Amino acid sequence: MKFIIFLKITSAVGTEFKHVGKERYNCSMSEAATSDLSLLAEKKVAGTGTGCVELPSATLGLFGGVDYMTVVRRIKRAIGLGPDVPNRGQRVVWVSGYPRSGSSTVLSMVSATVDDNRAAGQTFSLFEPCHDGDVLAKWKAQAGCSSLLYGLTRCDFAGIKKLWGWADPHSTNNYTTFSSLAAHDVCAAADVVAFKTVDYGHELSSWKWLLDSHPNMRIIDVVRDPRGIYASWKVLEPFASLVKTGKFYTLVEICDHFEKNIEYKDDRIHRVLFEDLLSFPYRTTRNVYKFLGETYGEEQEAWVQNAFNNKHCPPPKPGMEGFTDCHTNSTAVKDKWRTVLKQSELDAFTKSKSCTKIAKYYGYPLH
Repeated sequence: MKFIIFLKITSAVGTEFKHVGKERYNCSMSEAATSDLSLLAEKKVAGTGTGCVELPSATLGLFGGVDYMTVVRRIKRAIGLGPDVPNRGQRVVWVSGYPRSGSSTVLSMVSATVDDNRAAGQTFSLFEPCHDGDVLAKWKAQAGCSSLLYGLTRCDFAGIKKLWGWADPHSTNNYTTFSSLAAHDVCAAADVVAFKTVDYGHELSSWKWLLDSHPNMRIIDVVRDPRGIYASWKVLEPFASLVKTGKFYTLVEICDHFEKNIEYKDDRIHRVLFEDLLSFPYRTTRNVYKFLGETYGEEQEAWVQNAFNNKHCPPPKPGMEGFTDCHTNSTAVKDKWRTVLKQSELDAFTKSKSCTKIAKYYGYPLH
């Protein structure tokens, strides 16, 4: 007798049944008869012969010849079936910011690694989920970024075929290509799950539901003088080309989002000013770790030493020019906007109510 597994996936858009694959995985009938397949899938009987479960060959390679019940347990963990509850012993950290706001450095701060957190360990980091380069199953794409981030807080990668940021050295990819099973295993084994976004979720009040869904979730809101962000975009690709199209964020739009977040108060959100991080990296890092309830020790001290005012920063790897965590002169970029922005852009800032409000609130100079 043959058993064919169909995955029962329940999401915000409904329930869907997915056939696992075509390759055979042999199993004993006694195990199949007493397993908890009813929790996993619908069972269908077809043909005659020995009992087996059909799985894709790519998945079989991950199992390495383990027994049938191990296959069942690993599928169940990987696709997030069963009770939808978070791992209460795991801390989840969302680093929210704009491109060129310092969010990548703050993501590295959480793992205390400089430019490379690929190895599996205490902190699982993911670089920029919800990117246009992500490849998702139709039902996952329809559910949107909120579904992807919700699943990530539970190490659930169901419906994700590819993550654009998986290959980035800030991501804990364990030196592997992406698969939902591999991502789940590395994520679930970590004490801290950290991810950062730059093109989604800028209005933090809209995400109270996500904070409420996980008792140990925290958000680090990264803020930088909008003129510094915009000036960095103008001189660094791919942002320079995006700005020229007129379809990217405007300087005033950055101010508008920052102003809205000023009004929103939640003890589970901690704000980091990019300028403070550059000028006072030790104090800023200690405050972040205190907020997270994590230990600040020798590893974190070493991270600050290696990331800021480091006269021996290694040359950036190809494609990482301008995107590294290591800074030789940490404060050199703070006021670079003065020499990059046009007068019309400077005037737009001073004439905007939201821009002048955040300048006063955060102590940024108006001129």
